[in-house]
Amino acid sequence: METKILVGDIVRHIDEVIAHKTDQGKLLFKELLELHPADSAQVCTYLKDPALEELFVKFPKHKQLEVFEELPNNFKEKVLLTVDDAQKSYILRHTPADDLTDLFDILSDEDLKKCLEVLHKKDRQRVLSLLQFPPDSAGGIMTIDIVTLMQDFTVSKSISLLQRLKPNIDLYRQIYVTDQENKLVGYINLEDLLTRSPQRRLSDMLRQVPYITLAQEDQEEITKKMVHYRMMTVPVVNDKHYLLGVIPEEKLIDVIQQEATEDVQRMSGAPVTVSYFEMPFFQLLYQRSLILGVLLIVESITSVIVGRFESTLTPFLVMFFAMLVSTGGNTSSQTSAIAIQAMSSGDVNPSNIAKFLRREFFLGFLLAILLSGLSFIRVYSVHHDFMGSIVVSMSLGMTVMLSVVLGAFFPIVLKRIGVDPAFSAGPFLATLMDILGILIYCYVAYLVLT
Repeated sequence: METKILVGDIVRHIDEVIAHKTDQGKLLFKELLELHPADSAQVCTYLKDPALEELFVKFPKHKQLEVFEELPNNFKEKVLLTVDDAQKSYILRHTPADDLTDLFDILSDEDLKKCLEVLHKKDRQRVLSLLQFPPDSAGGIMTIDIVTLMQDFTVSKSISLLQRLKPNIDLYRQIYVTDQENKLVGYINLEDLLTRSPQRRLSDMLRQVPYITLAQEDQEEITKKMVHYRMMTVPVVNDKHYLLGVIPEEKLIDVIQQEATEDVQRMSGAPVTVSYFEMPFFQLLYQRSLILGVLLIVESITSVIVGRFESTLTPFLVMFFAMLVSTGGNTSSQTSAIAIQAMSSGDVNPSNIAKFLRREFFLGFLLAILLSGLSFIRVYSVHHDFMGSIVVSMSLGMTVMLSVVLGAFFPIVLKRIGVDPAFSAGPFLATLMDILGILIYCYVAYLVLT
């Protein structure tokens, strides 16, 4: 049976599955256990709290761990708050400490204390050592359950050690090597252990790590460097170069997705700090209405400008307000989006900002000429009003030029003052260009027609 259909059947007959009394309920429960953990977790996300608790405790212990790992953090929280201490202890003791850290970030102080009480002392210390770092820093996203080798180990001793640890710890292609004080000295590739002499020491085959991050470094900067150096993992050290953990490539994907989502939300002017359906309806309404309300008041400045030049604006000129405003907004949004992407990828950096601005200035100049010429042809060919067509085309050209300049300049300024440049690509810049575009249009009309 197709997985999607099976998931739907299980959810519809969840009472029978939990009760485990009818033949259909037993069959569906058996098929549920055979599903991939991600699909089983999806079933859980469709259930209300009582049904979720009753179903989860019926899973075998190994299935509980697999499903728990795939659940969203808010559902993990529900599970931990409903199961008894024995089950909670089992789950927490078999969950990687870095995953626990992400989960503990959303728990209340009281619930966090209860969870920490059931952990072994060693696990508790490892979790607390991670909690001292901000969640969006290298220390907050690193994995500490890793295999490291000492530089004095031989190849044969290293292989023997890996054979013992592999069932319990993820093994990455890059294996980091430390000295006796746990200071990072380099790395080897997993295949080096298969191609080198068994008696050869790791210190004789070390490779230099192209990029090492400090625990306090921001996750966004780390992802840029990981992509730049094409690294599958990045070692995390403290200021004394002690190895604390690594950031694996799966974390890189998570961070890229998270940063992309945050950028899109900032571009909208209403960032959602949690999952969409986790945010209360009225909080979402307040957040979005506040931004739109402020922009509405600011946008009303255009009515003041139009009122000031009312005697100059003929019905013919009023027809082209929408064309002028939309062109300015589209141009500024396009330019700022290009600037943000270039800054995010590292193409635009402090060493070439001047070159980027010169290039955009020249590009804006040519775009202004092309679009103003196109607008003149369009307006004059339809309405045969020469002076009116001159006003429209001149205003549009000046608006396009200003839109390109501001669209390129704003993200750079925001970056310099510590604000996410993505804010410049949304309604804020579009609203500014609406006001400036109307002002330019009215003033050009005043100068040309009076």
